[in-house]
Amino acid sequence: MRMNTSTNSNLAGFFNPKNIAVIGASEKNQWFANLLENARKTGFEGKFFPVNPKAAAVCGIPAVPSIGELPGTVDFGVIMVNSRLVFSTLQELAARNIKNVLLISSGFSESAGEGERLQAEVREFCIGNGISLVGPNCLGFINVAGRASVFGGGSVQIDPVPGDIGLVSQSGASLEVIATKMFKKGLGISLMVSSGNEAVVSFEDCLEYLVDHGSTRVIAAFIEGFRNTPALRRIAMKAAAKRIPIVAVKVGGSAKGSAAAMSHTGALAGNDRVAGAFMRQYGIARAGSIEELVETVGIFSRCSVPKGRGLAVCTLSGGLAGMYADICSSLKINLPDFSPGTVAALKAALPEFANPANPLDLTGQGFYFGMENVMRIILDDPNIDVVATLSFPPEKEGDLYAMHNEYIIKSAASTEKPVIPLTFREMTDFARKYYRDRGLYFIEHPADGFRAIAHLLDYVKFLERVGR
Repeated sequence: MRMNTSTNSNLAGFFNPKNIAVIGASEKNQWFANLLENARKTGFEGKFFPVNPKAAAVCGIPAVPSIGELPGTVDFGVIMVNSRLVFSTLQELAARNIKNVLLISSGFSESAGEGERLQAEVREFCIGNGISLVGPNCLGFINVAGRASVFGGGSVQIDPVPGDIGLVSQSGASLEVIATKMFKKGLGISLMVSSGNEAVVSFEDCLEYLVDHGSTRVIAAFIEGFRNTPALRRIAMKAAAKRIPIVAVKVGGSAKGSAAAMSHTGALAGNDRVAGAFMRQYGIARAGSIEELVETVGIFSRCSVPKGRGLAVCTLSGGLAGMYADICSSLKINLPDFSPGTVAALKAALPEFANPANPLDLTGQGFYFGMENVMRIILDDPNIDVVATLSFPPEKEGDLYAMHNEYIIKSAASTEKPVIPLTFREMTDFARKYYRDRGLYFIEHPADGFRAIAHLLDYVKFLERVGR
């Protein structure tokens, strides 16, 4: 049994706690220290109350000996005790009217037999007592946009950056890897959630909250197994109505992958071909890797959904133009011929030896003929809906490379069509920040970058099919 719609509305309070009790807080492991550090990085202004009868303080914070002695302002409980003690702990929290609970402890449905019985007991009690519980066997969440964090992981390498990407993962470690790559890419997250075994609050509940709560433009998901396909179908169509793309890595395509998912969170991976068909039917973009996932949510975060599916590619190398054409062909990306008017205008704007075809090789000399004019010509072409164009990642503010990129910035500001920098040199942290600060998605690695464009264009096709 999962949360119903009325209970799901309680997640707004769940993801915005004020005062947090941590039952089982100790300095003998890293969990409580991680909770504190992640909250500090997020800018959380609430309080933590470690509950430990054997310690006067934990990590410098005065400890409370029992749940019964917690102040009445506590509105959230974190449980990190042995699985056999979880049920009695839940009873004590319910007696104090603490109805939002994160269960970090493992030893439940990911383990057959006794673990499954314990999880069923937890689920029944929580549903009967109106408790919103995320877990067990999970890391928690960081509400980056809301500056609230109850997250036990310690492997996100960069401080959280607020943004409009929602992230939900059935795997806590995978969540940390994805979040780190997003932050390194210069992307921002609204809310990131590790759902774990989903005894009460499900992956689908978290997904629906992200669709509904208003701070999310695109959703990234890491799925080990579908648990409620009717709910997922309904939520996917609600997301489509709001034009909120969902991009997912779905594991379990191999026998060993399926077994790993089952032993990790108890998720049944199911038939991979059926899962793939389901995702295509309901507009969920399936990424083949975490890198592809990050690139794809990046393009949806930074680019508006185009009105059509025609891509133009602009570079200054015939060799690269050929390589990009091959990549696009393999991904079934449409590179339409330029209209006759565009061809004529490009012939007038470029050296006579330049071939005004798509992909467009400007040639080294052609680059200096006036890129802003070239971009205007291409963007005016009715066959073109998206442009990926040559860009030099700058090394510092105001350098020659930054000056070259002014044509991209001006072009992007003058059109509703996505304009995507196609980087010609190796990226640096400064360059990533440069593009991020200007709201530009950029292609650093063509294999993943053009896959992201393919997902963007496939989403256009999906919206056309469902009439959105």
